[in-house]
Amino acid sequence: MNKTEILKKVDEIVEYIKNSEEYQNYLKASEILSHETKLLEAIEDIKKYQQAIVKDNTRKKELEKKIQEKENILNNSIVYTEFLNYQNEVNNMLVIFENKLNKYFEDMFN
Repeated sequence: MNKTEILKKVDEIVEYIKNSEEYQNYLKASEILSHETKLLEAIEDIKKYQQAIVKDNTRKKELEKKIQEKENILNNSIVYTEFLNYQNEVNNMLVIFENKLNKYFEDMFN
């Protein structure tokens, strides 16, 4: 198999992933989440609090409490939990492909 054929096969895998039900569900959930201002603000607040902890560890307990409050908002949202589930499905599919490729090349070169 030459380089062109290999790249064609890689393109086929990418197309398979793009067209998969898992990826399509993820895209839909991502689109729905993108319109949920309250959830997006909670995500941004969590990031902000995490960065603040790294910069100033003396406020760690206070900021961790705020993070927990924001995580509760997210975890109680069907939109967010569905998004995470679909994201995990896609990630699992990618890990399977990665493991198969790694095994293939490992066998090929050993």
